[in-house]
Amino acid sequence: MTLDSAQLLRQLEPVVRPGFTPSAPAPARPGLADQTFNELLALASRGAIESGRRVQITFEPNETLDDQQITRLSAAADLAEASGAKRAMTLIDGRGFVLDVAQRTLTAELSAGDGSRFVHELDAAIYVPGADEQEAELLGPPAARMPPPAVARQIASAQSVALPGTGRA
Repeated sequence: MTLDSAQLLRQLEPVVRPGFTPSAPAPARPGLADQTFNELLALASRGAIESGRRVQITFEPNETLDDQQITRLSAAADLAEASGAKRAMTLIDGRGFVLDVAQRTLTAELSAGDGSRFVHELDAAIYVPGADEQEAELLGPPAARMPPPAVARQIASAQSVALPGTGRA
């Protein structure tokens, strides 16, 4: 007769232990290996999977960033990558940085002391919250959002008017 190891352990354990109060077991959280492809894809698209890649700085910032800020920027970079961003402007603790998402590097700091600086080829803006705030929110490019209602009405009314020389509305 073969006994299961769990059955043997149950037989050895006393029914009542003085001064012992069993705690409720923590709910089991499935590991990444137990997830289906669609579940992993959904987690990645929400930025819920951390890559563990830390953001590096390729310039001398006005003030150094501490480890907690770098950790928060790294989480924001994961979110930006999950959303398909390549180059993002990040706002953290009142400071603005240009982030190369794929390389996980901060390439420039935007500050009032630099005068007028134009940053091109950005495809995302990320507000990185403080430790006591909510999760980072990715702000997509303006084209990805619906126009304001007044602008939408103007576009709709312009499309209903016949265009000169085309003979169509």
